[in-house]
Amino acid sequence: MIYQIIAMLIWASAFIAAKYTYEIMDPVLMVQCRFFIASLVLLPTFFKAYNTIPKAYIKTMWILAFVNFPVVFLLQFIGLYYTSAASAVTMLGMIPLLSVLIGYFFFNQYIRPIDLLLSIIAFIGILLTVIGGQGDSHINVWGCLLVLASAVAFCFCLYLSKDVMKTMKSKDYTNVIIVLGTVLCIPFSILLVKDWTITPTFKGIASLFYLGLMCTCFAVVLWFKGVQTSSVYISSLLSTLEPVFGVLLAILILGDRFSFISALGVLLTLGAMLISVFAPLIKRKI
Repeated sequence: MIYQIIAMLIWASAFIAAKYTYEIMDPVLMVQCRFFIASLVLLPTFFKAYNTIPKAYIKTMWILAFVNFPVVFLLQFIGLYYTSAASAVTMLGMIPLLSVLIGYFFFNQYIRPIDLLLSIIAFIGILLTVIGGQGDSHINVWGCLLVLASAVAFCFCLYLSKDVMKTMKSKDYTNVIIVLGTVLCIPFSILLVKDWTITPTFKGIASLFYLGLMCTCFAVVLWFKGVQTSSVYISSLLSTLEPVFGVLLAILILGDRFSFISALGVLLTLGAMLISVFAPLIKRKI
């Protein structure tokens, strides 16, 4: 369990580290450099891992790498550039509910009435977060929408990757998808980077390597190490910690602040997410 808690804390801190890297480079360039750092670590075992992909799923792996990395990460971190870390991580708090809605509308999954209600509440929470921040330069509608779009893309990947992950070891899957994602991100970087200038500072460079090594590689290893010894029940509970940790870190480290309306929106969004995950688990336990 402790491995998964540490992994959640590291992932939650990614937005804070990214804010520091924006001081030295373009956000799109930051994403590409982050992937390069992670890929350099994984490259020695990449080809061995790639050969473990069943032939029927090679095309699917390339699609997953494309959506998980160029699409999800660019949307997420370009959005973060325009809005606060706390509001961005609040958008990611919608992932559990978005996965339920996407499963219902696109993958014929059953949806509980309570999840539909909680989705409406969470949506109201997002509206309040954005509306309450309109007088605050730290919260931006466009930035929040981009991060929310990245959450939607990520949820689609959760469903599309199910069959592939049954046929591969988790470490091989992670290795392949990161390296392929790095390659696929290059054309987008060439098109979208507005400024190729890098103004190095110790804090900015340290944050970049933290994103590449800790958030992209080490946290994944910790998470799967914890999954091996924890039940699905515990893993589901712990996965809800990321947006909570993220908001707290943004307030404590970056000094992000909310108006009363925005704070109410954050509480509604995160509260709906927590109830959505905890309610069935508690019911099953009882």
